[in-house]
Amino acid sequence: MGFPATPAPRADLLLPLPGLFAGPPARPGYVVLERLDVHGRVEQRGVLGALSLHGTESGHILRHQQVGEPEVRLHTRLLRERRTPAEPLLLAAPDPGAFRRCIDETVRRPPDRTGPATRGGTQRLWAVAGEWSRRPPALPPVLLADGHHRLEAARRLHRGQPARMGDRLPALVVDHGRYPLRLAATHRTMPGLDPYRAADVASGFARVTELPAGSPRPVPRAGTFLLTGKSRIWAISRVSPVTTARRLRFLPSEWAELSAAISDHVLIPILCEDQGLDPTPGYTERHPADDEAGLILPPPTWEQIWSGAAGGTVMPPRTTSLGPAPLPGLLPPLPC
Repeated sequence: MGFPATPAPRADLLLPLPGLFAGPPARPGYVVLERLDVHGRVEQRGVLGALSLHGTESGHILRHQQVGEPEVRLHTRLLRERRTPAEPLLLAAPDPGAFRRCIDETVRRPPDRTGPATRGGTQRLWAVAGEWSRRPPALPPVLLADGHHRLEAARRLHRGQPARMGDRLPALVVDHGRYPLRLAATHRTMPGLDPYRAADVASGFARVTELPAGSPRPVPRAGTFLLTGKSRIWAISRVSPVTTARRLRFLPSEWAELSAAISDHVLIPILCEDQGLDPTPGYTERHPADDEAGLILPPPTWEQIWSGAAGGTVMPPRTTSLGPAPLPGLLPPLPC
């Protein structure tokens, strides 16, 4: 599915970050980031700047997941204490507009800083030439890939205390058209759940198949969930459409096709209620540990993400895991 053709690109959507380059005098600027994998291949390129909080209202920043109030309150408290998040927001730009030429020109020279990245790769940073900061490029609409709770907390703080909280947050806008983000699911944990009893209950409204002991944990196909615990794995598939419809009847109709909605509003409540447990799951981007009861979810599709973001029917909280996300400590001043 293509990205929405409107609204038009905005030159004030991503401005230079103030005080990013060490002085004297300190001055605003952009930074280009590049990640290389362990084989030296480029896996991500993007530009770091100051993102307008008003982009959500104009349709330039598209969110694809709901936010959870406890997480928003946590980030609100952290922003009150620090006034800036520990790491930038992550945004995917299928078309970065003139920023693509900015990135291409910048990476032709040696980087200003090089360091290790996750998974054994390398991260390289460049201070962008001053003319780009003096005349910021226009940026087309972008997808908020990571940082929904940080963004919502900042928007609420700015509305209530504009003098305390500015109208911008640090953000890394990556060239998703050339170097697509990795897409995976966020998985669920259910502390205290007896997986054997849960598998038995699930067999009453779904197909349940226990995998051989010691089996690897594959990425489940759409419509299949992996129940884990006590070093065993059960595949849960063909969840009853009647049960699903009854449990999702007050939620958006599009959610009937989303694994996170089925896990959070069908599977987990039924399995936990049977054992008298709180049906609020934990969340993890890694597979649950062998001795940890949990659900491994199939990843959503990009079609579902773009469709929900463009149409306003966002996904449940913690549906996706998009990355690689910016590393902590990305924002200290660079030399001029």
